[in-house]
Amino acid sequence: MRATAYATANGLAYGGSVCFLRESPSSVTALNARTRFAALILLVALFASLAVAAFRIRTENQTRRVEIAMDYSDFIQTARSYNYNPAAFLIALRRAGLTSLALSEELGGNVGDDGHAYATTGAALLNQARLTPLADPTLAALARTNKIDRDAVYLIVYDAQTYARFRTQLALHFEPKTIRVLRASKPWIIEVRTQIDYFNNTALGIPSDEIALAKRLHLLVIPRLQNDERFTQAQMQSVFDDLLKQDRLISTVIFFGLRNQVFGYPDHLPEAAAVFREHDAASARPFNFGTIETYDNSQIQKGNDTLARLIPGQTVRVQAIAKPELDKLKLEQVVARFALGVRERNIRVVYLRPWGHQDGDLSIEATNVELVKQLADELKSRGFKLGRATPIPEYRGNNRILVGIAALAVPSLFVLLLGFFGWYRPSYAVAAYLLSILIFVGGTLTHHEMLARSLLALLGALLFETAALLAIAPAFAREPAEKFGDQVVRSFGWTLIATAVALLGALVVIGIMSSPLTMEEIERFRGVKAVLLTPPIIALVLYLFSGRYNSGVERPRDVLMAPVQAYQLLAGVVVIAAGALLLMRSGNQSEIAPSHFELMLRHGLTDALSVRPRFKEFVLGFPLLMLLPALSVAHRRAVGSLLALGIGVGIGDVIDTFSHLHTPILISLLRVANGLVLGALIGLVLIWIYRRACIALGLLRVR
Repeated sequence: MRATAYATANGLAYGGSVCFLRESPSSVTALNARTRFAALILLVALFASLAVAAFRIRTENQTRRVEIAMDYSDFIQTARSYNYNPAAFLIALRRAGLTSLALSEELGGNVGDDGHAYATTGAALLNQARLTPLADPTLAALARTNKIDRDAVYLIVYDAQTYARFRTQLALHFEPKTIRVLRASKPWIIEVRTQIDYFNNTALGIPSDEIALAKRLHLLVIPRLQNDERFTQAQMQSVFDDLLKQDRLISTVIFFGLRNQVFGYPDHLPEAAAVFREHDAASARPFNFGTIETYDNSQIQKGNDTLARLIPGQTVRVQAIAKPELDKLKLEQVVARFALGVRERNIRVVYLRPWGHQDGDLSIEATNVELVKQLADELKSRGFKLGRATPIPEYRGNNRILVGIAALAVPSLFVLLLGFFGWYRPSYAVAAYLLSILIFVGGTLTHHEMLARSLLALLGALLFETAALLAIAPAFAREPAEKFGDQVVRSFGWTLIATAVALLGALVVIGIMSSPLTMEEIERFRGVKAVLLTPPIIALVLYLFSGRYNSGVERPRDVLMAPVQAYQLLAGVVVIAAGALLLMRSGNQSEIAPSHFELMLRHGLTDALSVRPRFKEFVLGFPLLMLLPALSVAHRRAVGSLLALGIGVGIGDVIDTFSHLHTPILISLLRVANGLVLGALIGLVLIWIYRRACIALGLLRVR
């Protein structure tokens, strides 16, 4: 890294070997004096970014404990449907690798499903009393004296623990005056003056027998809780206390409900955060907040990001597959998808629902056990541990001083580029450094730190992409080598130079943006799409107008005033369409689904290489970087614009790979390395085909 950084700084500042800046000795000396300070600060900033990366890699290696959880509601339905013994089924799943049981609060509309209670309306009781006397003496007496409220809900409870739970939960959701105990002995009768539709959607706590089952089987509990917008901190604390007194093995809290809200939304999120902070990793009874990975922004739980920002270091990512999609997948596809999420997207809670299909001759029960076993074995083979999920904690790499030093790479490289183009002025340099410091400090003071960091990281990415493109400018001027082997070595050398400079840009993005919130994808790098889409434009502009790429363009106006041929117009339409497709296909939330062939190719590459390289790198960027120096000057000029666009896409994608900050750094490095090897091999084939064709046509004298 030091050699590459030094070469980059010296190439831009002094006309060194990277950029081959041709200047007179006096101008080189002047440039040296003017930009030496910027080059030195750039090196310091790169080392600061490297320190952040090292701290982050260490943290990522220390937070590799994963929960494999089963949704109990779906599980019990499956067990009852096939007459399986739930306890024996769960024991088999636990032995296969299941760590946790996700238990949802019982809603009013589900009261009676377990046989411990019964809920009905006053109107239903009055109608029944008109047809036949009520069997319960208390209700019968109320009916005779017209004291049954037709607008109320009546709960008849046959279990002491259920009665105690209802008494606790009803007091949290309803005013005391609306709740009346009509009989305080078994079977208990409670009157709640509310509408039945509201009652049906009211959460009444997690049944005690479900918690006891998890405790007996030594499974961690994942409580699934529903928000009540009127909850204060005391009420939220009461919900957690009620759970913890039954079982201390609570691991991760995941919220649910028709309104899709977290606790405290919309007005009491700080109070919800205070409750979570009382149960952080240092407490006697710790638990995490589970944020559910979604591919549609409308599905993100309301208040999710705000709550996570208030409790940094206490959030874990949760991955689930919806039932409709789950039914379309094969067992190995389910395992592969969850394993991929854990390895490449920092998922720490795998949320399973029973798989309702048989795998070969296995029963439904045995198939689900096999699914858990294969997933657990796959994760353990990759170095992950099973147990309570570990969130990304606050770590040394997120130190503001270290990040601030890393951010100085942005104005430093800007100053070097000014010097490279002959535009350097001391006032420009001072303004660049002051503006960068102002953005960083201002963002911190105004509580928009991540926005400021995103802006600086985006500028840094674009500047390093520009530097990478400038670094290969001499390759556009040299004639190809006579020998095939020499040409391959030369082409690979230029490819490595461009990749190394792009990786320095990725390092700066890592140094500025790496924080627990970005690694959990709560805060997102806002410049991801710009990092991917801007480099082709930069490459085209540099190629046509900088005069450094041997494009044959003498003056910029020659390009702007030249007549447009039909084939050029058609090519422009194709390029614009390709750019639009690139935009729509970028990111996890792609607007265009990949084809079946592409999905098969992705799975094949993942199986073969462990980490799948990105198509924009190994199919487009790296092969074109390899092919570029092998072309004759005339042929380069003929397709130079297209070469610049394709290479720009590849260089931008290298930095974009590291801009997805929820992906571990080592995974991103391996992805780029795999893409580089595959792309170089494809480029080698292209070079061979090109040279054979030129020899056959007599266009090139090479061996």
